[in-house]
Amino acid sequence: MKCKSVLLKPFNPMVYLCLVILALSGCGSGSSDEDNNGYIKLYNASSNAPGIFLTVDENLDEDTVDEIEVTYNSVSYTKVSANNALDKGTYFIELAWQDEESSARSDLEIIYEDSVKIVKDQIKFIALMGDVREPTVLQFDIDLVDDDGDDDDDLFNVRLLNIHPSYQSVDLYMSKDNETFNEAILIGTADFQTLSDNIKVEQDQYIYYVTPAGSTEVIYTSVDQTYSAVSQYVIVLRENTGVGSSPFTIDSIGVNGVTELEDVDSEAKFSFYNGIALNDYLPDYFGEIDVEVKLDGQSEVKFSQLALNQFSDTTITSNGDYDFYVSSSNTNKLYVNNALLSLQENADNTLFLYGKKDPIDDDNDGDIDENNDGIVDGYETTVKTLTVTKSSSASIYSHGIKVINLADSDDFSRVTFYFVLSDEIIATAANKISVLQENSASVNLLNNTYNVYAIAPIDGTDIKLTSMYMVLNEDSKEQYLIFEADPSASSGYKMTLVNQKTDD
Repeated sequence: MKCKSVLLKPFNPMVYLCLVILALSGCGSGSSDEDNNGYIKLYNASSNAPGIFLTVDENLDEDTVDEIEVTYNSVSYTKVSANNALDKGTYFIELAWQDEESSARSDLEIIYEDSVKIVKDQIKFIALMGDVREPTVLQFDIDLVDDDGDDDDDLFNVRLLNIHPSYQSVDLYMSKDNETFNEAILIGTADFQTLSDNIKVEQDQYIYYVTPAGSTEVIYTSVDQTYSAVSQYVIVLRENTGVGSSPFTIDSIGVNGVTELEDVDSEAKFSFYNGIALNDYLPDYFGEIDVEVKLDGQSEVKFSQLALNQFSDTTITSNGDYDFYVSSSNTNKLYVNNALLSLQENADNTLFLYGKKDPIDDDNDGDIDENNDGIVDGYETTVKTLTVTKSSSASIYSHGIKVINLADSDDFSRVTFYFVLSDEIIATAANKISVLQENSASVNLLNNTYNVYAIAPIDGTDIKLTSMYMVLNEDSKEQYLIFEADPSASSGYKMTLVNQKTDD
């Protein structure tokens, strides 16, 4: 069948002039044929914003039983809400962030207020962008697409939205995933803060290309993305906040949320952390290691004498798969040989190296007590790796904490970390997270002062292993909270708080 989409036709400027402004994504076929429903949808594109709450109120001056007053779940940076159904009519809306533990409407900090008109079979698409302290809020009305013809012809629907502050106008091209820019078709020019009309495209796997308007210089090439269902999408061209040099990232907003499409050629960053505790079961280790990374067949990066509890320098390189090796700085004894370092585009990874004590089973028969004396025959320490991707969030009102549990203990398997406010005790703390050994987990905290406790169950009793004091404010960055062995501590463990990113 020959595709009827704009994509497969030669670009016609007159056709395109008929296609510019309005629209959204995220709604499937869904026309509400038996009621008066329209929809409202929030997209958070403010890079320093925390989760943003959308409140819809039918009447600010009245509070009756039948009145519509609802606050939807918060929407994080680069995320989108569901299509929230409302009866057609005029409503008041508020955008706000949570500045204390309560998420009740009365406790939220309002950053934007307006009235909106909800129309039957339309989506009111609200996009928050810019600095959250003085945000820009865009509103668009998008007709729901009747998908009967799309289903027959295997089409999907695309609208373009350019919110990159440094590019007033760019061209967007598409090609099949097995083609190059030479075969790509121009599907539209995206002007700053303007949403295009609907463009119908045949379902398939595609690559996007961004060029300055009127130019064929490609400044962004997406990873491939599959479109295999009848649906509506908004293709948001926004500023890249990752580590790669490409100026753009694309958010493909569809019925099930947002798919972030990185530049396929984006660089990646990596660094190492030496969390290998001194022990009797790792020969020739005296607290320093050498880490060698083979970037390709010829070049390499080497971190020499990386001390215990220290981070290496950060290296930026092409995304891809590489090998790395870890050895003793003192004797060159090899602890890790030909290990995989897999670097995704636009990501910044930290590889935490740590030791895991295991019983020796030389003959691999599963028996670690060969002489049956009730005692394990012996132990050895294996150097292992826990890879963690740094957060790209730059929120100023809340901060992400990635908890890294590098403990190696037979007494407990997991540790619960409690973040206790001044009016709480451990038992009533609202923020806590449980992390298994050799694992990581994340928690997001509002700016405040916290007492942090690491507690593990040992022989049926909760034991406080260590604690620390933590202050988060607008100047704070995303953090690593590293839990690891410390022979000098009474419990044998410590916590360390480290910025995930530096200013380099």
